[in-house]
Amino acid sequence: MSALRGILFCAAVLLVFNLVESTEFVPCFIWSNKRTGDKVPALNKISQDVFKEGMERHLKDDSIDLIVVYAEETLSPEDFAQRDDAGVAFPNLAKISKTTKASYLPNVQRPIEALDHLDATVTQVSVDKLDKGLDISETDVLIVNLIDAEDDENRIDMLRRHDSKIASSYEEFSRSGKNILCIYTSRHSSWLASEAVESRQKRSLLQVEENAESENGTKVEGKPRADVPARAGESPFWSGPQYLIYMTELAYVTKTESKTATGVTVSVTPEGESEKYTVTISATKPAMSLKMVFQNLTQEGYWTMTNKINGTFESKDVTFTSGSPVEVRSKFSYHCGDHVFTSDSAKVTLKNFQIQLYFAGKAPTNNKFNDAYDCVGFTSVPIWSGIFVTTILLIIMSIGITMMMDIRTMDKFDDAKGKTITINAE
Repeated sequence: MSALRGILFCAAVLLVFNLVESTEFVPCFIWSNKRTGDKVPALNKISQDVFKEGMERHLKDDSIDLIVVYAEETLSPEDFAQRDDAGVAFPNLAKISKTTKASYLPNVQRPIEALDHLDATVTQVSVDKLDKGLDISETDVLIVNLIDAEDDENRIDMLRRHDSKIASSYEEFSRSGKNILCIYTSRHSSWLASEAVESRQKRSLLQVEENAESENGTKVEGKPRADVPARAGESPFWSGPQYLIYMTELAYVTKTESKTATGVTVSVTPEGESEKYTVTISATKPAMSLKMVFQNLTQEGYWTMTNKINGTFESKDVTFTSGSPVEVRSKFSYHCGDHVFTSDSAKVTLKNFQIQLYFAGKAPTNNKFNDAYDCVGFTSVPIWSGIFVTTILLIIMSIGITMMMDIRTMDKFDDAKGKTITINAE
């Protein structure tokens, strides 16, 4: 028993160590206006000491006059692959990589800490100081902290805004005539950080202020707690006595533009004896609203949403059509990665949308959803395609095996008492 406990303890220690270690490694995108001739390390993970030695070599050999570090609070390799209807998250860095000598290191151990301990003059400034004219004559390493999240701004828009600031400041630094080495990196990995944020939101932060509640048709509205400011990348969550709603982004596409709506609010209005709810999702920019009607089918044991959705878009009445039907068993929630509503003038998408309505009873105080019905379903189109192709191949193989088993030797003219036919081959 003691040996088993020792093994379990060692396994737990190794697991915790791996989790802590994974937060230390972040990506680094490096480029320069001078060809340094340095080789990119072939290691999967680059230690802090190896990275520090490389930077010191640049400064001591006088090949680089200034190292500029653009430091996000969190960043991960997955962020470089993000894109939405407006395009990729880093269009300017993509152009820079084609015109300069650039390299990408996906796993570097605490690069900012390594740069901060260089035997050189290190200066740290905030991103808003870039527009005010910096005196970098006596600076060897300039660390620009990109910590300026705005309200009602999702993560990909924030990264795209930082990408624009990085490109403009790099052009300004290049005009100084110095040999510049730029590094875009972060202090922590956003992969694990985002999971921690979501966990905290569900447990304690996202409590709601209930403006009013009624069982006879009075509007019940909930919104995030006022003392918890919304930050870019964090997801809005609404709850009330009879509902839980979660949504990371409200995106819209028209014939002329594709953007993310801002000033999003959610309100829920019960009708009759709380067997029907109208969920209204509104935005201030652009001025739009969606009125989703949910009904409780008690006898069937389901709650559903009407396929036709009334709403407004830029002060015009619009009828939206839901891209996927909503039919959920009682005591289950509904989830969809991209729930799309379409009309003649616009397409509206609810990103990571999840909702649960409590027609009988009240929502739990811990704001936790029950198991979800997903809009994709248990058997998606690719799964059905795979089953169909596999079935056809099995039929063909079965026919082939059956045909081979039916092969019979032609022994009609054989004489068991006759001389054996012998064929000599040389």
